Amino acid sequence: MSIAVDPARARREAPTSDSVSHGRRDLPSLTGLRWVAAFLVFVFHVSGWGVAGSSWWHFGQFGFVGVSFFFVLSGVVLTWSGRPGQTRRDFYWRRFARIYPSHAVTALIAIVLYLYVMPPHKDLWAGLVALALLHAWVPFPGVYSAANGVSWSLSCEAFFYALFPGICGLMSRMSRRRRTAVVAAVLAVCSSAAIITSFVANGRFDTAGYMSPPIRIGEFVLGIALGLALREGWVPRVRPSVAWAATAVAVVVALGAGSQRGWPVPRGLADVLTAGPLALVLVAYAGRDLTGRTSLMATPWAVYLGKLSFAFYLVHQLLLDLVMKTLLPLHGRASGAIAWRSGVALVLSLLAAMAVHHGVELRCQRLLTRRRTHAKVLPVPYPDETRARDLARVAS
Repeated sequence: MSIAVDPARARREAPTSDSVSHGRRDLPSLTGLRWVAAFLVFVFHVSGWGVAGSSWWHFGQFGFVGVSFFFVLSGVVLTWSGRPGQTRRDFYWRRFARIYPSHAVTALIAIVLYLYVMPPHKDLWAGLVALALLHAWVPFPGVYSAANGVSWSLSCEAFFYALFPGICGLMSRMSRRRRTAVVAAVLAVCSSAAIITSFVANGRFDTAGYMSPPIRIGEFVLGIALGLALREGWVPRVRPSVAWAATAVAVVVALGAGSQRGWPVPRGLADVLTAGPLALVLVAYAGRDLTGRTSLMATPWAVYLGKLSFAFYLVHQLLLDLVMKTLLPLHGRASGAIAWRSGVALVLSLLAAMAVHHGVELRCQRLLTRRRTHAKVLPVPYPDETRARDLARVAS
């Protein structure tokens, strides 16, 4: 019994080799989105200077969800870009070369600044714990915010990297149904812990629970699952506008919680509400990249800012504090005074990020990895392409 198939229709409905990569191609929009995440965190730190003066600054305080965005994105990108045949040792070394030199440089600068230049002064011993990327494990504000305060998230990432080869290998051997159930269970446990610890601490962003690596690993595991789905041939068909709208709805719900119980909005609750929609944003843009469609996040300037995002993230709070406390001391909480000083800090942060990115990050990566062989990235065919070829054979 033969089946009548319209080859032209099959070609129209299935992705072609021109629109979808045969292998693991670059996803430039995800690089551009890294800048969005970093800028959200910058807005969050700026808003902290103005909350005492006006409740409107609470909107900007939602920028802390940029860290959640980073954690999910990290899982997606590491999984998608995984090198077949790469050893654990090689993976760990490449992660070290990618992250640690810039962290070490900015942490040492932060230790000097907060010891001798800017209050509040931080303890040297705690700064050394931060230099070793262990500070997120110590549930005391003087330690987990030591040295460069934003580096607590790198302490979490170091934990994620340690577990990544095992988690990714295990999940890649699961069926999609079982993988979904496992991810849902991990997210349920982590989300419950995040919400409970956030409410217990009255929603403060700097709670030990919010910065706890075991609690934050749920977002990273979600990213691994999404990366595996993409790697196995899933081509998302979600519009970015829909994903951003879902994120806006989640923020409004979190704002409602904040207004009902008094500010600030519980950080754990806000992260839980926005993690799903922000993950939807990631897959929406990944789908556009995979099908060869353009996006604002894939433009050259957005991609370059995305490449600067890690260095920008590391330097922005240091320079914001330096401007507000020392270079252009802020007296009072007038919104205009905060805004223009923040603009100065943004420009200085971008210039410093360029210096760290090109002078430390890229240079050290090349220096530390140039003697290591580059594993070949093997092509991964997509199921839709395979089906299209089979349909064409039947029709002929």
